[in-house]
Amino acid sequence: MVRDLKETTLSSKKLGKKYGVSGQAVYGFCKRQGIKRPVKSKGHQTGECRLCQKLIQISKAPHSEFISSDTIRKEMGASKGKYFQHLRTLRSKGLVSQRFGRIRSKRIEEAYAIYFTKRLSILTIGRKVGIKNFYSTIRRHMELGWNVPPSLYVYDRQERRRIQNEIQRRKQR
Repeated sequence: MVRDLKETTLSSKKLGKKYGVSGQAVYGFCKRQGIKRPVKSKGHQTGECRLCQKLIQISKAPHSEFISSDTIRKEMGASKGKYFQHLRTLRSKGLVSQRFGRIRSKRIEEAYAIYFTKRLSILTIGRKVGIKNFYSTIRRHMELGWNVPPSLYVYDRQERRRIQNEIQRRKQR
């Protein structure tokens, strides 16, 4: 029993149940004998956890804030519960951004992927992925403090007029 008390991190109640006495009796015995019990490590060990390390690795990629939680979860191969538990732990410890994994929509993720890589207008990107007002999503994220870079597409007044005139000509035909 003394070896169990010195080596295991089982609670006094569980050890008492094992030896047929109360947890209080085990605790009193430890105090009288001066036995130091090993302490359980408190909290989640993020340095040793495979899922946490994978989340940290994904979060360091450029524009990782704009990846949907489903995509991250599938890349990790974890269940929803495990994913959110580990993500919550990493956010609370400050190891990943508070914004990482907040996007839930695959369409928004796809729209941002196009936004960062191609020179298309915001309206065109929204239409391409099926979002009615992608511009309002970008504005909301900017207001919330997300690091949304300016669009690669430069709006040109003359180009816009040319396109509008072309549309008018098509309508008249």
